[in-house]
Amino acid sequence: MQADLERALIRRALALIDSGGTEAGEPARSPVERYLDPDRHRREVERIFRRYPLAVCPSGALTQAGDTHALDVAGMPLLLARGEDGEVRAFLNACRHRGARLQAPGAGQQRTFVCPYHSWSYRLDGTLRGRPHANGFPHAPAHECSLVRVPASEALGLIWVIPRGVEEGESPELDLSRWLGAFANDLRGWGYDRWLPFHRREFANAANWKIPFEGNLETYHFQYAHRDSIAGLFHDNLLIADQDGLHHRLVLPKRSMASLRELPESEWRIGPHANIIYCFFPATLILHEGDHANAFTVLPEAVDRSRVLGTTLIPELPATEKSRGYWEKNVASFWGALDEDFALGVSQQSTMASGANRELLFGRTEWCSAKFHEDVERLIGVGLG
Repeated sequence: MQADLERALIRRALALIDSGGTEAGEPARSPVERYLDPDRHRREVERIFRRYPLAVCPSGALTQAGDTHALDVAGMPLLLARGEDGEVRAFLNACRHRGARLQAPGAGQQRTFVCPYHSWSYRLDGTLRGRPHANGFPHAPAHECSLVRVPASEALGLIWVIPRGVEEGESPELDLSRWLGAFANDLRGWGYDRWLPFHRREFANAANWKIPFEGNLETYHFQYAHRDSIAGLFHDNLLIADQDGLHHRLVLPKRSMASLRELPESEWRIGPHANIIYCFFPATLILHEGDHANAFTVLPEAVDRSRVLGTTLIPELPATEKSRGYWEKNVASFWGALDEDFALGVSQQSTMASGANRELLFGRTEWCSAKFHEDVERLIGVGLG
């Protein structure tokens, strides 16, 4: 993040602390059908998750040629691989013969993908390497039987994909500078492209994929939902928010930020005194915490079910037990608070069909959550409620 921007954000925060206010917008309503309608869910997958990049794996998990990772993303079986040339490529995890999966979910290390069904084999770049009794397939020449590429690229220490096959005339490499916009420059300035995964977590979430972002785009809940964890670190319902198209940058000032008044502006650093949340539409959130970051992506699995992929990124892997203990403490703090959020989201989902509410309410300080929904509604072609 540029120093001028860093100081400007701190000034905004100190002004709000002095006034006892927060940045706010217009109140809104959210019909419960947004969390229950299977047809809406299908449109969200097709019109959003098949079109926008998602961070699905840390780059540092695939460091060597032959490192691979298989996972399902929004209903698509994907296979990521670091090639002999050092590039990461993504494919549909399906043999071009009869469609069997080439690798079970999880990490691997291999120089050749071999289908367990009929032993068709593929190189790390997806081209067909060989097949038994090849003369039996005159109607399917080898150059037409490469694995189907998936749009993918690396940025900010993460591998991003759009979970669909590359379309005719489309580059398989994503232009992430265009997709991620100006906020990604903040993270590049902190060196994210070189940061490494220290901790990874994946879990099922019995709630609609949108619910976790509602909670992470407002601070109204902090003093109540997090009263036993992180609430004491932060001001009540204080939020600074900026948008870049579909993306959000939120600054959550800590109480310690007031101490910066004692320093000249040239010495101001925002990292130790705020959490900065970057929400890259549609479903990837990166929490910058000064000397490290926690990222997660929420993948839709059904209208009332999703899956969360989480990663903690740090500048360098620990070399001592003391250093390891420091990072483990940070991981525990992050997931302790996030587990509170996710549990409340599951609680929300469990009442949606009860008829207790036809609409959910967003107050003036929850305006970023409302904007997130407006963007989803516009992109799936549904009238705003």
